[in-house]
Amino acid sequence: MRNLARKQQHDPEVSQTLGTVVGVEDGAFVIETETREVRARRATSCLLEPVPGDVVLVAAVDFDHQAYVLAVLEREAGAPANIVADGDLGIKLPAGALDVVAADGVRLVSGKEVSVISGAVRVNAVDGSVALERLSFLGKFVRAEIGKAKVFGETLDSMLERVSQRVKRSYRIIEECDHVRAEQLDYAAKKRLSLHGENALITAQHLAKVEGDQIHLG
Repeated sequence: MRNLARKQQHDPEVSQTLGTVVGVEDGAFVIETETREVRARRATSCLLEPVPGDVVLVAAVDFDHQAYVLAVLEREAGAPANIVADGDLGIKLPAGALDVVAADGVRLVSGKEVSVISGAVRVNAVDGSVALERLSFLGKFVRAEIGKAKVFGETLDSMLERVSQRVKRSYRIIEECDHVRAEQLDYAAKKRLSLHGENALITAQHLAKVEGDQIHLG
């Protein structure tokens, strides 16, 4: 009987009521109820951040004079909503898939890093834009099918083991100098090979050879 009386004496009484958020003071929400004004903290399970004007469900603990916002019940139509968690937040699905669907847009904002780890990544869009100060790419195989591409830059440095190109027409316009340093050069034209310049110099350390059915000099 004594233990039961002690338990009844120390058990806190919890009451629930409805109220309207009117402001925020020192991290606590100021809520007006029908009888009084309450300062309450957001419960851990209430992920939706209350804002002034929201109708919320409040639980008040009379034993230690604590109050918590349990849920946001009503909000002005069209007003934005923020899901807020103190600390790390994880979404785990032991089975099934996760879909994020939005009519106007999806934005990911991070002050440090955004990491994507997956067996496959697919992006389908009409327009795309990527702005990076530095980019590091590491891959084994790249395949690209492009209708038209334009590249603007100041410098391009590449170190490759082999380069193979197959094009129908190739045009190069070099305003200043074109330098090629190679151990061997092999140019073959089926119909015509034309070299023209204000001054043309051909030098060889050992042998310079010209062959043809007709050779015209001068």
